[in-house]
Amino acid sequence: MAPAWGLPPGPEAMVRVLRAAEATRHQNKVVLRNASDWRKLLELAEDLGDDAHVLNICTIFHRVARSVVRGGPRSFSDRARTLRETAGWTRLLELVASCVPDCNNMEITNCLWALATLEARGEAEEALAIQLCEAARTYIDSFEPRNLALSAWALAKLGYRNLEWCRCWAVEVERHMQRFEVRDMTNIIWAFATLHWRDEGFLAQFCKSAELKWEQYLPQDLGNTLWALATLGFRHEPALAALSKRVFDIADTFDQQNLSISLWSYATLGYKNMNLFHYMTQLITDRINTFASQGIANVVWALAKFQFQQKCLLMTIAEIAPPQLDEYDPQHLSIVAWAYATLEFPNRPLLSALCQAATRRMHIFSAQHMANMTWAMATLAHKDERYLQALAIRALEQVESFNPQECSNLAWAFALLTFKHDGLLAALSIRSQEIVSDFIPQNLGNTAWAYNRLGFRDEALMQCLVHEAATRLHECAGQEVLDVIESVTTGGYEEVLQGPAWSTLLEWSNRKYSSAKEFLDQNGGMPLELRKLSDFDRALSVQDYKDHLASFDLVGLGYTYTAQLLEHLGVRLPEGSELDAWQQQAQMAAQRIEGTGNESDVSKNAEAQEGLKVCRTVCVYRFNLFVPATGSKASAGPIAVTSGSIKDAHELGLFAATLRHPRGGDGEFQALQACARACLSELGCDPLGPPPLDGAAVRGELWLHVSEVPCLSCCGAFAQFRKLFPDVRIVVSFTLGRQPAASSSAAAAALLSTSSAVTSTMRHEESLGSGSMSGGAPRNRVLGASADRNNLASQSPGACTSNGFQCRRSADPPVNNGFGSGQLAYMQTRNEFGGSQNQPAMLGGCGGCGACSSPKTALLAHLGSADEEEIPCCWPPPARDNPAQAVSMSSRQSFY
Repeated sequence: MAPAWGLPPGPEAMVRVLRAAEATRHQNKVVLRNASDWRKLLELAEDLGDDAHVLNICTIFHRVARSVVRGGPRSFSDRARTLRETAGWTRLLELVASCVPDCNNMEITNCLWALATLEARGEAEEALAIQLCEAARTYIDSFEPRNLALSAWALAKLGYRNLEWCRCWAVEVERHMQRFEVRDMTNIIWAFATLHWRDEGFLAQFCKSAELKWEQYLPQDLGNTLWALATLGFRHEPALAALSKRVFDIADTFDQQNLSISLWSYATLGYKNMNLFHYMTQLITDRINTFASQGIANVVWALAKFQFQQKCLLMTIAEIAPPQLDEYDPQHLSIVAWAYATLEFPNRPLLSALCQAATRRMHIFSAQHMANMTWAMATLAHKDERYLQALAIRALEQVESFNPQECSNLAWAFALLTFKHDGLLAALSIRSQEIVSDFIPQNLGNTAWAYNRLGFRDEALMQCLVHEAATRLHECAGQEVLDVIESVTTGGYEEVLQGPAWSTLLEWSNRKYSSAKEFLDQNGGMPLELRKLSDFDRALSVQDYKDHLASFDLVGLGYTYTAQLLEHLGVRLPEGSELDAWQQQAQMAAQRIEGTGNESDVSKNAEAQEGLKVCRTVCVYRFNLFVPATGSKASAGPIAVTSGSIKDAHELGLFAATLRHPRGGDGEFQALQACARACLSELGCDPLGPPPLDGAAVRGELWLHVSEVPCLSCCGAFAQFRKLFPDVRIVVSFTLGRQPAASSSAAAAALLSTSSAVTSTMRHEESLGSGSMSGGAPRNRVLGASADRNNLASQSPGACTSNGFQCRRSADPPVNNGFGSGQLAYMQTRNEFGGSQNQPAMLGGCGGCGACSSPKTALLAHLGSADEEEIPCCWPPPARDNPAQAVSMSSRQSFY
């Protein structure tokens, strides 16, 4: 083998080699002396030319990058761009490329680091990165842990997507895992997470190493490691426990980035350590003024994921964020709005500021950002006309690229916010029909509901949705099918009612109703059977009941079927003057509610409670009871209660199921409990006790008015109550969500009268239309007095108010919910991305408004057609708007 520089062997050759090495070292010293000025370094590289030693070239390359970085972060991008535009940089790239074959592991690592640090991604830079990566793979077995870590970091930062290198690096790292320092391991896992390269075996080995070395982790190591595990979706309980202990020990030394990213990571992994969570949020509250927009977005997102309402932190953010919102990008704006909506924490000044900032930056909003932001505003009943108009214009520009979720969610939000933009609705309809095969069942139900609620007739769209729903019945949980059915029947789509697809849906809904009725007939008396069972068997029996009810995959049956079911169970539905008098009492009782009427909201500030009135279902009840055998009497009401936390009282013999969320806090269930409790405590009649002083000894009546259609669980509770107290008459009125179009009542009547499952006359005064889905958690309902068109129009932007209850309104005539004003709801269902996606439930019908001389009365649906003069004058129905979802991001710069 010839010696270096091609010299013949001998003493003279050795002298020359030593002189060359000395010259190289001297040249490196010159490089280091000029290391602070990248221009001088480029001139030096040009002077050295092709004869330069590989060490000198690689050192110059590395020091050029360091020189640019040392100028500080403020104008780094400008300096790096200026460098890359010079001829000297191009020449330097050529010199580095020519000497790559002679580079050792340190020189390869330094060159990769320089490229990544300068964010150099031109064609020449990418070619050089590939060349360096191939050289690194060739000599990978000679790489030290620091070389492996820095080169992996650089390749990930450069976005080098040939992921074969990840496998190569992982094998080498596993061989020498015990030699790696914590910082090097952190860089490795960060690199793999950045490129979304996931290997279960490597991650398991990494986590075992983290368990052993947890005490050596510094704040940056903890933040990056937790972020990487969360991004890769790898939850390793022992490692997380060890790392969490270290976080708890040194969290007070974390900067804002590591605090926010750690919190985000725990939420993403679903790792709940409440002691640590409380401690971290306290630290964040104290330092929130130092947080950038991304940090704030991460924090509120994590709070929402964990449903952790840290009042002080949320209020502090709401106070400091508005002046800074112009610095937020669309993603951060939409995350903040989404989080506050998910947490049911409506801060009107913050919501207004978010809408104003979004309006100013609407030209850079994506479809996802628009959907998420509008979902949040609809959920919190915050209507800003300028924002909605700007959004409609932007959405029209992008509608051809909308995905199914964005189409259905945007229409849903518009319906909930009573914002009708014909041009956008037409465009969304066309786009929805194009991609309907990609809709999930929930998208079908949401879209049908929204268009019907907005009064936007589109027969082609409805026909398309019906056909798709019938084709994919096997994928449907149930609620979305009922949404489609009710939208068609109440929307006057006579042509859609023909054909096999509609027959398929109708047969399905009839079967669902029949199954639910049969189950309640057989199991309504379940509480009485508990008398004979042991405690263990009682628990099994109750759980079987709850599980069976949940297996129907329905929240509610809709207005028509629910009304019929209640009558079948022996519940009376009032009408005429009797209903009018009861509704007036109920309205007065509802107006006396303080705050939200929900104990779980007491800790929230007054403004949040005011906003949350739209998120609570209201039930007003009264009862008069007596026991002939003893002469005891008990009465109460009218009393208004709102949906809230679960209050189990199994000794009363009433049991609620979990339908999308636990139903033990529903208003009507609370009312039944209150009446049963009065029988037990005041009358001495134990519902589950032996005769003669059991529930059968009680006489009297119980009246309820509910601001939504009762859910299936509450129907079951009515069945239980009827069996426990057979001589207590139950009278129930409830509001209807969806309004039919002006021509729809006859069609709905004709359609439903053909159903064997629908056999009795449905009645509903001052709230006309066919049924809606009973809402999920949290259920948005509005309760208040009616207002005229001008008053409603003048209250935008923001939530309009009526008698202390905030209502979602537009300049359209108000609808009537039986208390005198409109109501809205949504059902929380599937969430595909870190937040929640929601589905509409009910909206009020019109029974009287400022444009009408008096409330009108109408008979609902199947069951006989209503006379023309009984149809409310405020038809077709007014319009309303809809919510959206969230989406997870892949890099540390995008955590949503």
